[in-house]
Amino acid sequence: MHVAFCIAPFPGHVNPSLALVSQLARRGHRVSYATTSTFAAAAGDAGAHPVVYHGAGTQLSGPVRSPRSGDDAGEAAPARLPPARGRDGPVPLTPWPDFTQGLGYQLVELRASLPVLIPAFASAPPDAVVCDPMSWTGRALAARYAVPVINSVTSLVGRTRSAFGSYRVGFDPADPVLPRVLASISAVLARYGTGLSAGQLLGADREIPVIAHHPRAFEAQGEEFEPAVHFVGPCLSSRPGRPGGGAPWQPPGDRPVILVSLGTVFNRQPELFRHCIDALAELSCHVVAALGGMDTRTLGPLPPNAQAYDHVPLPEVLRHADVFVGHAGMTSVMEALSFGVPIVAVPQTPEQRLTAGRLTDLGLGICLEAGTLTPEGLRQAVSTLTRDTGFRSRLAWMRAEIDRAPGAAGAADVIQDAVSASHHDHPARMRLAPEADRQ
Repeated sequence: MHVAFCIAPFPGHVNPSLALVSQLARRGHRVSYATTSTFAAAAGDAGAHPVVYHGAGTQLSGPVRSPRSGDDAGEAAPARLPPARGRDGPVPLTPWPDFTQGLGYQLVELRASLPVLIPAFASAPPDAVVCDPMSWTGRALAARYAVPVINSVTSLVGRTRSAFGSYRVGFDPADPVLPRVLASISAVLARYGTGLSAGQLLGADREIPVIAHHPRAFEAQGEEFEPAVHFVGPCLSSRPGRPGGGAPWQPPGDRPVILVSLGTVFNRQPELFRHCIDALAELSCHVVAALGGMDTRTLGPLPPNAQAYDHVPLPEVLRHADVFVGHAGMTSVMEALSFGVPIVAVPQTPEQRLTAGRLTDLGLGICLEAGTLTPEGLRQAVSTLTRDTGFRSRLAWMRAEIDRAPGAAGAADVIQDAVSASHHDHPARMRLAPEADRQ
């Protein structure tokens, strides 16, 4: 069996999929991973063959170009993407794109990836494609080759039942740019022989299997979802190691450890990092700031109880952490909960606010808005989470739910079942090889 992964090129989307790649490779399956050069080595280390394309829009930098005359049907006006961010210096939070901006971003990725990936898979088409709601390329390739598609979801499932994903926030049906962007999407899909229109690509399809990287208990009304939704939980082995190697992080003493991270996309906020570090300087604790690639020098001199790293794998610190101050991205949330670490959520996007709300509903953390975050409020939240035994009992419950989730092995079963069902419906296709049996 040949499985192709087409995952949006962001760490929070890629990292959870790598353990699944390793599981499939161990079962003897061929795995290809379409991605940018940033993640090619990690995909290869996990056991996949990287298929590299240049992601023109992966950093949310610059406008989507308007099609040239005769290029795509319709003259789509530039989608109003945020400007590029510098890696150093005080840069304010980039506003979350509205619906049409999100469509424009994904259109850029579709244009950049399909001309590379279609020839790459021409001699050995996949038997299934694993993608996520932010990767239209995966849906397009699966349609072109008439093979099953499986969604890999790293957010609450209720917001990702279609390719709109989290961009549905800010949807304005009267936006004059929207029809032209949709026409351009349909034109690209037609040019590359997918048989899909923009409406079909973006419409909800509840027959598509979903691999959700959180346990069913974390999803509101999780018991009501159809059987196609599989809550496999997090896979801790998925996160790549520290760049350049080196020994894992160890706490410098016996004080409580507070980890502060804002992920790797909307993290260029030295003022917010510094705000948290200075607030926690008054507590008897050790603060670890994981900057997600931002230069540590942007923070200036740190208090004696703080360390900052441009890169550090979060599980290294979470193993020792007492509280996690984070942006409420699902991947880091699940990693923290896997270690029983309570969370002070400082969400940056609509999707993260939903996850933060679920944390508070379940008694697993406290949500603070970045725009109104005060030193006193942060200190109070951290102190509450370290002292309130009620949070500890809820964390133990969620940790048990995570432990019961099927993980990467269950996710691999979902893919194999999808391919087997497809072969049953289309017996002329090559059947699973014996070595692809579940292990």
